[in-house]
Amino acid sequence: MGKRSAPRYPEDENKGGGVCCCLCGCCCFLLVLLALLAGAAAYLFYTMKPKPPSYSVSKMAVSKFDFSSSDLTLYTKLVATVRAENPNDKIGIKYADGSHTVVSYRGTPLCSGKLPTFFQGHNNVTMLEISMEGRHGFGSGLQEALKESEKAGNVPLDVYVTVPVQLQLDTYDLHQIKVNVHAALVVDSISPKKPPTIKSATYQGNVEF
Repeated sequence: MGKRSAPRYPEDENKGGGVCCCLCGCCCFLLVLLALLAGAAAYLFYTMKPKPPSYSVSKMAVSKFDFSSSDLTLYTKLVATVRAENPNDKIGIKYADGSHTVVSYRGTPLCSGKLPTFFQGHNNVTMLEISMEGRHGFGSGLQEALKESEKAGNVPLDVYVTVPVQLQLDTYDLHQIKVNVHAALVVDSISPKKPPTIKSATYQGNVEF
């Protein structure tokens, strides 16, 4: 009598196909979810029409600018008035803790400070007074260069601003970003004896997500 072949079970043949169907279903679900998220983001971008905020230094006031010949240091205290504009119709801006501002002359820091924390509403222009002070080494070579710059009435200053902000859509807080601004200014003087006049200014900025 011949040998009988072992019985075959249909469910064993379909096991691999069931796993594949499950994976295909998950992939389809993820693709649909990504498409919906992309569509929602595109819709919000189209309806909100977000615009980047803009910043400019409108004036500066120097209250101290004192050299110490004993240790070649410079003590500086000034206030910069910054114009911050939010041009968006439906997006507010929250200025958070952790901001930092620096004023430097030819790469040498003069003073530093920070922005106040506040909320800026839609289509709003806010004038910010930023107090900065510092005591830094300032060698004789830099002192001579600064004297020559003041004689010529062209003192180059760099103002660096870094501030974490959070965009607000209606009542919903979006992801926090970091805004970096570099203002390259030329003023006629940096003496406490008279308010400096800003002769020229160029601005560059970027956003870190």
